[in-house]
Amino acid sequence: MMHPRTIIGVALALACAAGVSHAQLDPRYDPKRLTTPPLRRVQTVTPERFVLKNGLVVFLLENHDLPVVAGQANVRTTPTWIPNDKVGLGGITGQVIRSGGSARHPGDALDDRLAAIGASIGTSIGSDVATASFRCLSDNTGEVVGLLADILRAPAFPDDKIELARVGLRRAIAGRNDEMLQMLFRVAAEAAFGKDSPFSRKPEYATVEAIRREDCLQLHAKVYEPSRMVLAVYGDFKSDDMKKVLAATLGDWKGAGSPAPVLPPPPAMGRARLMFAPKEDVTQSGMVLTHPGFRADDPDYPAMDVYQTALGGGFQSRLVNRIRTERGLAYGTGARAGEDYQRPGVFLAYCLTRSDSTMVALGLVREEVRKSIEAPFTNEELQRAKESVQNQFVFNFEQPSDVLFRAGYFEAIGYPQDFLDRYQKGLEAVTAVSVLEAARRRVHPDQLVAVVVGKEKDFDAPLTSAGLPVERVDISIPPPASKLALGAATPEALARGREWLKRAAELAGGSAAWAAIRSVSLEEDQQVSMQGQNMSLKATTSWALPDHRRVVRQLPMGEMIEASDGKAGWMSMMGQIQEQAGALDNLRQGWERSLYRLFGHPETLELQALPEPQTVDGTSYRVAFVKSEAVKEWTLGFAPDGHLARMEYQAKGPAGPARATVTLSDWRGEGNVQFPHGTAVLMDGKPLVDSKLTAVRFNPVFPDSLFSKPNR
Repeated sequence: MMHPRTIIGVALALACAAGVSHAQLDPRYDPKRLTTPPLRRVQTVTPERFVLKNGLVVFLLENHDLPVVAGQANVRTTPTWIPNDKVGLGGITGQVIRSGGSARHPGDALDDRLAAIGASIGTSIGSDVATASFRCLSDNTGEVVGLLADILRAPAFPDDKIELARVGLRRAIAGRNDEMLQMLFRVAAEAAFGKDSPFSRKPEYATVEAIRREDCLQLHAKVYEPSRMVLAVYGDFKSDDMKKVLAATLGDWKGAGSPAPVLPPPPAMGRARLMFAPKEDVTQSGMVLTHPGFRADDPDYPAMDVYQTALGGGFQSRLVNRIRTERGLAYGTGARAGEDYQRPGVFLAYCLTRSDSTMVALGLVREEVRKSIEAPFTNEELQRAKESVQNQFVFNFEQPSDVLFRAGYFEAIGYPQDFLDRYQKGLEAVTAVSVLEAARRRVHPDQLVAVVVGKEKDFDAPLTSAGLPVERVDISIPPPASKLALGAATPEALARGREWLKRAAELAGGSAAWAAIRSVSLEEDQQVSMQGQNMSLKATTSWALPDHRRVVRQLPMGEMIEASDGKAGWMSMMGQIQEQAGALDNLRQGWERSLYRLFGHPETLELQALPEPQTVDGTSYRVAFVKSEAVKEWTLGFAPDGHLARMEYQAKGPAGPARATVTLSDWRGEGNVQFPHGTAVLMDGKPLVDSKLTAVRFNPVFPDSLFSKPNR
């Protein structure tokens, strides 16, 4: 007898099969008889255009299908308004206009009200254009437009919301080298525009920390100038009523009278060279060929759109066929023509591959780019790419609102209103010859910069084998500025620091006993606090000092393992095994600040006693700064009785760089040493992990296989 669920499943399967069979027999569904309808043109919309008395241009397009109204405003800006020492100001200002609200409508109250009526408001400032948008039910249009006008005209920029925006930027900075493709494109922009160009600058911790409320106010006044703004509104409203609402909320907004933005001059083509960015914590490489591109209003744009698709825009493109399908060398590969609307973009032809196929893959990318301007694409390649571009274009503007909002954008940046129609006609006229001619004008293989990121010692050939001058670039992330007030490292201060550490080591059993520890096994009960959530877990650490470590955590959703064999790190969770970037650096830092290192080899460390003690919860701790290449901003806190009780250092927290504080307590005898059975970790003063040691063994023997990545 079948289980009832099995019977139901079989019945459903049979029903589906019968339906498929019936469809296959029905001549209406015979693929040979199907005809493809002609691709429709992007629909033409005829919005009403009018200008408020302050010069703000408005496009209105009624549509009563749904009781919804949406609006989008655009205004040109320029990255030259952002000082070099405050890069990131645009992103923070654009975010906090909305998150901080105004004096009349603070950000948190604004959140609550918009949530209550099912509406949304957004603001942002990019390098070329700033936006403001809203969406709401038609019954709430007047209120929501009024709220948007209020925050645009008089944003409050409260300090707490600016700091929250800083947290997001710090997190982005901390993780900007985690994704290979994003890192490649960032370095490619620096190669094409120049590292110091306003279009390739990137926020750093120092530039983010320098941003103040006054900076946000000044940038807002420059950017959101009503006389240069274009607002498009679509949906369920009556135009006469909407005009009254906009006139009442935005019509008397005078703005600061800031001049029109001026973009930097377009970059010139540089010399061909190879820029290499070392990255030691990866087993794959990334490469990209790049040089400056062109503006989207260039007549070559439609042909170049087809070109990029045929070269690297899909699974049937040349780069994919040659490097991935035929040779099996690419995790990902593709190309971008290099268009942008207000300035030239960046041409890209890229590939991700194994470290041991780096140079051969680079050679293949260079070869395919060169071949693409030597002879036209085949008729099959051209037709496939052209249809792909045309279909994507039409679907991007399927809704009238899409066309309207793009029309508002074009008006703001100075493009003609029939730009979409011109582009579509240009696509229809594209031929293999016109694509080749456009590519020869826009792609210059002899001036392409090759950017390579990866682990050089694992490459299949030297970088010089590419036949290009090699330029090495540093992609490391500069640490935040030090907040420690260090005095001079006098002989007296150094002597006191050494004495404090020596005393702490003696109280813990002596340097000889700690130096004799070659491996350790720890079992702990841990309480983890993160993002307002608490979780209890058990952790087991197996550590063959200094560079073989395995940590097993029993989580509610299963077992998580993190391990390193001294050469690479890996993680296993929920049946998935993956390499762990940065694991070796983390282990090196863990060893550096471990008690086995501090107490077992205190003579190898340089400690500087700081003149002022640190008082925490009524207890005064003597503090010494530890000079270390691996651990930044590292201090040790010694209790009045001489025990090591605290340490602080710069760490990578959940939201970017953070100040980690470790407290050591409940010292008990374990073998020949005194060992802390209580450890608490705080990140920027907030609890992160509270551990209670339940078992410890010194010098157990671990097999090498314990630390090796499983072969599955």
